[in-house]
Amino acid sequence: MKKQSAVGLFFSMFLRAIVIIFGLFIVGFGIFFIVQAVKEGGKNKGPVTTAAANVLTEVDTPDNLMTGETTAQAISTEAPATTEAPVEKQDAKDSSIIVLNSTEVTGLAGRWCDTLAADGYNDTSASDFSEERSQTVIYSKKAGVGEELTSYFNGASYEVGDAPDGSSQDTSVYDIVIIIGTSDSDH
Repeated sequence: MKKQSAVGLFFSMFLRAIVIIFGLFIVGFGIFFIVQAVKEGGKNKGPVTTAAANVLTEVDTPDNLMTGETTAQAISTEAPATTEAPVEKQDAKDSSIIVLNSTEVTGLAGRWCDTLAADGYNDTSASDFSEERSQTVIYSKKAGVGEELTSYFNGASYEVGDAPDGSSQDTSVYDIVIIIGTSDSDH
């Protein structure tokens, strides 16, 4: 065995003592944190945040100074605004259509049925509407079905839902109800 000098022996023992103390220090802190975690385990299930209802909170947005973007650019790159899915327009040529005359012009609804039939709208019926309307209104039971019919009339509006009462026939059996207004009485 090699003999060590007194200074070498001192530094060797000093180094071992530091390693042992450091190890005990790590074990002690480990036990302390485990005890704290067990003690607090049932009390707190996650971070608790309380704020008044009128407090503004910061949103995770890119730092404009870091990216070089203007405020408008930064806002436009955020999540897009939610919009409803666009309604798919469907041809009404296979739909049942009733044309109601709300004017004093005799036979107007029948003439409009003939015009629509000439363009392939074959399931059309004509009747009268009890209340006079100035503008033509198209009512459809399904969104997007028959919306193309507005192009036949002067400023016609398109609505989804049931037509109002006022017809001499039951309109609930039809897919589309067209109430002809005085603006389209010159047909």
